[in-house]
Amino acid sequence: MHKLDKLSGIREELVDNIPIPDEIFYFQSCVASNKYPGIESCTLDILNKLGVKPVVSEDQTCCGGFVTFANVAAPTASMPAVARNISLAEEQGLDICAVCNGCWTFLNEFGHFMNGNDEVRESVNMMLNMMGREYKGESDIFHIGALLYKLKDRIAENVERPLEGLKFATHYGCHYLGGGKYGAIDDAQYPTFIQEMVEIMGGENVEYTASGECCGTGFTQVINDKEKSLEHSEMKLTSIRDEADPDFVIVLCPYCLSQLDRMQQQLDYRDNVELDIPIIHITQLVGMALGLSKERLAFKAHIGGQNRFKEALNKIDVDYEG
Repeated sequence: MHKLDKLSGIREELVDNIPIPDEIFYFQSCVASNKYPGIESCTLDILNKLGVKPVVSEDQTCCGGFVTFANVAAPTASMPAVARNISLAEEQGLDICAVCNGCWTFLNEFGHFMNGNDEVRESVNMMLNMMGREYKGESDIFHIGALLYKLKDRIAENVERPLEGLKFATHYGCHYLGGGKYGAIDDAQYPTFIQEMVEIMGGENVEYTASGECCGTGFTQVINDKEKSLEHSEMKLTSIRDEADPDFVIVLCPYCLSQLDRMQQQLDYRDNVELDIPIIHITQLVGMALGLSKERLAFKAHIGGQNRFKEALNKIDVDYEG
């Protein structure tokens, strides 16, 4: 039985509450901007194609999540950065769209914390006032995956390059399903919304037993215990290769993408483990179907799966080498 034949865990009440705006504040991801330019170019292009203008601010900084997740400082140390970033959207009357699980979770969690703690919010605003800014708690933060799911009918209407003949596996990521208690639109144990979107665009879903496992980053574990991190990534990737053999693995998070993509090279060098699995972001998935050029998809910035990228894209008449 296929996942989509079973009871869906999608939280329709949350999907219903996602607006379809004319404009949205695009929160840029450090990892995406520095390692995977296709995530950003695809996000900007597909939102415009779907009738939602992305607004970018040069004043935006890192979400601040790394400071907290890596235990470098107390959680409250990052709150002024969170509040300042959200205020950039608030002053334009916009909600926020994040392409990274970590950014999305962090902005949501700390935003809710400040909204429910007047003393903390007042303390943070004292610092922001020195910069002529104020946090009001008026902007909602949405994950790009949830926004695209809300726009699935528009996506279906704008498919220029059906994904027929391509097989897709999924990896949702811990910080979306496990950490996103505010606004995750799917069941943490049994997510299906990416698979539904794959079918809308003409692709085929394939499953593997380690789909719910961490990518191996463990956020700090990739730094504190690199060997354990590498072992976990190997377990995940070999499960994908041996059980699903997909043309692409779709992720929601640039950090997960980096781990599953770049660890393939390390496993090959260290243990001669051959994987060659293309890992892509959900925005690149939609970008393929909506007809974006290979330059905008920017798959050549990825490390793993380059042979498979060429084979898979040939199936949908994209000349990867040309």
